[in-house]
Order: sequence, then structure tokens, then C-alpha cells
Amino acid sequence: MVRPGDKVRATCRRSGRCCSTGPNVALTAYDVCRIARYMGVDWRSLKGRYIVAIIADVYAVPALRGLGDGVCVFLRRENGLPTCSIYPARPLRCRLYPFQPAGPSKQVLYLDTYCPGVGHGPEKEPPWRLYKHYQWELRRHYQRLHQLVFNEGYEPLEALEKLIDEVCREAEENPDWVKPEYLDTLS
Repeated sequence: MVRPGDKVRATCRRSGRCCSTGPNVALTAYDVCRIARYMGVDWRSLKGRYIVAIIADVYAVPALRGLGDGVCVFLRRENGLPTCSIYPARPLRCRLYPFQPAGPSKQVLYLDTYCPGVGHGPEKEPPWRLYKHYQWELRRHYQRLHQLVFNEGYEPLEALEKLIDEVCREAEENPDWVKPEYLDTLS
């Protein structure tokens, strides 16, 4: 576990491990809207092809679709190197990697020690500001989803779609969270 004040050596070595061991990247409505905006499409055109919904009890959890071999649907090879085709709009969990959230309100991150970049590069603190923003998005996502399911009576999938519609309408106002360059400043 990594706590505030801890320094870690971790640098991207372009191994593609982070994009090839899934599918395991849950998304927020904010991630979905950023991806759709980056691709220049309505978010609904991502359903099934790029993003799937996993029904977990009473919640529908959006996730990146994996290909048959566990590779992320957005992973491409360019000059032999693994490359994310939506890199500027990649989900916040991907931006945080090799750090993994320990929980929505904890100031602790786990470190994927299997990542080939861990132990390399200069010592630095994890991206705590980005993690704090991720916690904010995650909290808002699940609070609203909970309200839609439990207080307003929506079925899980309907609730998720309504939530994503609401967040994508908010994105039209061009808030900071929708701008990849803003998220880059948090890393």
C-alpha cells in the first residue's frame, strides 16, 4: 500500500500489461462521456462495441469491453508498441495505473507490482490530485445511481443509462472534468 508522503519508482515501459490483463476496468459515467466526446459520437454508440454493462445485484456497472484474449478493445499496436487509441480520453483508472484505488474514501493506493515499470524511473509521489478527482467522480456516480435505483425506482440498466445521459448533458457545458488537458494537470 502507498500512502500520502510515500515515494515510488514507477514509469511506463510500454509493455501493454495494463491493457492486456482484463477486462477489468470499471468506468464512471464521466469516463463514458469523455470517451464518447473524444471519439465524436453519442455515448450510446459505444454500448456493446466498446463498453458493456455488468449487472451487479442492483447496480449496472459500465466497463471497458475486453476482446477474447482479455485485451482492451482500445489497445492497438503501432510500430510494435502497445498504444491506447483513446489515450487522451482514457478512463481515470487507466490514468492512475500502476496505482489502484483502495476505496472511494481512503487515502491509500495499491501498487501493481507486476507492472514492468514499477521499480524504474525517479522516485515520485503517486498522482494524489488525480486520485482525489477520481474519488469525486466515483462518489457522484454511485450516489446518483443509488438515488435512481432506490429512490426513483429505475431498473439497474435504465438507471445507468439515465445517469450517463445526465452526465453527458453536463459535459456539454464544458466543465473541467471533461477536458483531457485538465486531467493531465492532476497527474
